[in-house]
Amino acid sequence: MVKRNVSAVAVAAVLVSGVLAGCANGPGAATEQDLVGTWVLDEQFDSPEQPFIDFADDGTWISSDGCNQVRGTWVLGEDGSLVTTAGPSTLMACDGAQLPLAMALATSVAIDGDSLTLVSSGESTTTELVRSSDPSVGPQGLPIGRWIESDDPNAPFLDFSVDGSLSGNDGCNAMAGGTWEAADDGKVVLTMGASTRRFCDGVDTWLNLATSGRIVAQIMTLEDESGVVLGQLLAE
Repeated sequence: MVKRNVSAVAVAAVLVSGVLAGCANGPGAATEQDLVGTWVLDEQFDSPEQPFIDFADDGTWISSDGCNQVRGTWVLGEDGSLVTTAGPSTLMACDGAQLPLAMALATSVAIDGDSLTLVSSGESTTTELVRSSDPSVGPQGLPIGRWIESDDPNAPFLDFSVDGSLSGNDGCNAMAGGTWEAADDGKVVLTMGASTRRFCDGVDTWLNLATSGRIVAQIMTLEDESGVVLGQLLAE
């Protein structure tokens, strides 16, 4: 799988946002507390994860189109105006909806109960969302716990501890004393620790080369220091 970084605004030049178009229906102005949480379209998509927008109470947001995630900041005005910034994104094609683009171009927002209207690009596009009640949709948070390649007890795995320590097994050798930290771009930065040095015939010890991971829909895609995808681990 080949990825490349692009700015969220640059994506607007090549993506059709008309699928999100609608008519504003005049719900009430939102407050900051109203906005906090995860919002989705009222339909399901055949994509690695369901598209969403999540507003955090620290003034940051994260959104997914189904397979690409974008992060940024948001500031809400008393009149419902919305000022956002957006960071870079991968550009992978899949069935989804351009909610990250809607957030990158957002100008105002309004809420009516559990329904949210997001206005983008000078009222030319509106996006109608509903508050999500599905805990599997939205930001996956920090990768605390075990991530496995498969259910095979001898398959590679990594254990992420809340204190930032990292351990695991590459399918042959045990690894301990590593560390991990969450990066601003949504990746998890890995530093592998010491490893035993057994030789296991026919075992691919790719996990030792991993320096970063990105989580989408409970799947962690691991890359080496050159950005080459090595493999994937699943949340246990």
